[in-house]
Amino acid sequence: MMTARAAFAAVAFAALALPASAITVVVADGAPEIALRVGATGGTISQVSFAVAAATAGTGTLILGTTNAAAGSAQAPNFGTACAGNNVRIWARARSTAFSPRTATLTVNGSGNLTSGANTIPLTNFGWVTSGGTEIASGNFTGSPTQALLSFGTTREVSVCKRFQFLNTTIYPSGTYTGQVTYSLQMP
Repeated sequence: MMTARAAFAAVAFAALALPASAITVVVADGAPEIALRVGATGGTISQVSFAVAAATAGTGTLILGTTNAAAGSAQAPNFGTACAGNNVRIWARARSTAFSPRTATLTVNGSGNLTSGANTIPLTNFGWVTSGGTEIASGNFTGSPTQALLSFGTTREVSVCKRFQFLNTTIYPSGTYTGQVTYSLQMP
């Protein structure tokens, strides 16, 4: 089984969501390979930050995450346009040998919590919006260590832009909360 992993960090506690694009590209058969990119290139873990104003804490008003431009940068050669501001690029590629189709599955481990000292916020209080495609639907972290996001037949390359959001349905003690989710791409 081949596995690739990537992560992004969420730093808890606004900006305007803009449309993002998603596309699937068929790539030529060849030696089996998988590749995964979440956020910035070069092994950097992209951080998404959320700022909750006291007046809106726990009201259910969505708090949109912010991140740096590198998190949504272009993925050459097939995805040459950067994501809209404050979006994180999720890019996956799976290839198999001719006449030996396989299925690649992208999962996310959102089972942990964000922590600030002894205080916690479950990752189930966070979600994302994907626009411009159906490869990864908009949704929320379920708390599963293997939440399935996408399965696709090889040989294919998929890219989407995601805007993360804090659901803001509970009042939490003030603090700087940190945590991490991990994405995995597997092709048995």
